[in-house]
Amino acid sequence: MKKTQERAVTDLTRGVIWRQILVFALPFLLSNLLQQFYSTADAAIVGQDVGSGALAAIGSCDKLTYLLINLFVGISTGASVAVSQAFGRKDEESLSKTVHSSIALGLLSGALLMVLGFFVAPVLLVWMDTPADVLPMSVTYIRIYFMGMIPTMVYNMGSGILRAMGNSKSALFYLAAAGIINVGLDMLFVWVFHWGVAGAAAATAISQVLPAVLVSWKLTKLDPAYRLTLKGIRLHRRETSYIVKIGVPAGLRMVLVSVSNVVVQARVNAFGVDAMAGCTLFFKIEGYLYAMISALSLALTSFAGQNIGAGNYVRVNRGKNVCMAMALGVTAAFSLFLCLFPEPACRIFVSDPSSIAYGALQLRYQLPLYIIFTWNEIINGVVLSSGHTIIPMIVSLLGMCVARVGFIFVVSEFFYNIRVIYLAFPFSWLVTMAGIAVYYFRGKWLQGMRFKEIVKMQREE
Repeated sequence: MKKTQERAVTDLTRGVIWRQILVFALPFLLSNLLQQFYSTADAAIVGQDVGSGALAAIGSCDKLTYLLINLFVGISTGASVAVSQAFGRKDEESLSKTVHSSIALGLLSGALLMVLGFFVAPVLLVWMDTPADVLPMSVTYIRIYFMGMIPTMVYNMGSGILRAMGNSKSALFYLAAAGIINVGLDMLFVWVFHWGVAGAAAATAISQVLPAVLVSWKLTKLDPAYRLTLKGIRLHRRETSYIVKIGVPAGLRMVLVSVSNVVVQARVNAFGVDAMAGCTLFFKIEGYLYAMISALSLALTSFAGQNIGAGNYVRVNRGKNVCMAMALGVTAAFSLFLCLFPEPACRIFVSDPSSIAYGALQLRYQLPLYIIFTWNEIINGVVLSSGHTIIPMIVSLLGMCVARVGFIFVVSEFFYNIRVIYLAFPFSWLVTMAGIAVYYFRGKWLQGMRFKEIVKMQREE
């Protein structure tokens, strides 16, 4: 039992920082890439077999899907922060209650998302001005996709718990198995049965069951003091309140970004199916870069959360510097490659020249400044680990939502061109960077003091 427990969790409050973060982040990075891969598989298999119209249908659903699920994904982030802090404090009673409350929240949020996906999402697709020839496929895809929300949310909660305890390997193995199932079912349902977008959605929904079962099983193998038990799954008031306090603002931050992206998608839809397909191409490709940045940011959140729980703020600062260097290096290399070779990357998904031209153009307009977005994500990761999420939510509202949408509507009055939409993203990153920099360097977001002052005091002790 002791050996099982040692493999299940990792103490991130001691050890060589760069090696510990890298070893911890790599499995999580691979998990993100696998998620992006089997999301990409839907687009590639459907796009090549059915055509750009089906690809546009999946693309129109992506933004709406993120809008509906991001609030609950934020709650799973809140659970991860709460678990990492309790683990760092060695508070086993609070840790046990947090684990069980998190799984209960996963079950409830998954059930709610199923209802929203079936009844609300089709209405929102119409509101987004989804073209009539694409709308039926989009409605079919999103309704079937949301049938898998309960296992999806249980997996998100469970993997967040394991990650907070320093275990990023188990979720990778479970997701790898799910990815193989997803791609296999994609080929069976789309290529053999010719179910089109319905087959792609069904493949994704079915494949979510396995990782949810496996991550739940892993949680039952933790230390007896805080392992998952069926009878213990319920909402503990104090722990649930703390999870929601952290998670709702973090989720709203992602929701606000998704709202702006839904508005942006509606504007893209006005340029036709080829523009929609090109936008889908961009986000499928950009998703691989975001997967890498997100892995480092979330790894930093778990690392910093444990060390904040242990009161070691010097180590938090050093971890932030290590993650920032890694993230900026990856972004620079990936962005340069895609800016030089955008067409071959787009051609993986679809052969239509017009769709490829739109996708390549968006890559060239947005990736040169993606390094700003990366900086924002890493800083947000360390702030999130402290449990302070209100101000980052407000900054995201102003930068990623108001600034982005406002830029499009104002500039489009003078220049009605899809390039205006592409440029709105770097503009919003710059505005967000200004706000988050002021909060991080000047704000008293940790124990009522500026982070720099706390680190300085610890170094002098």
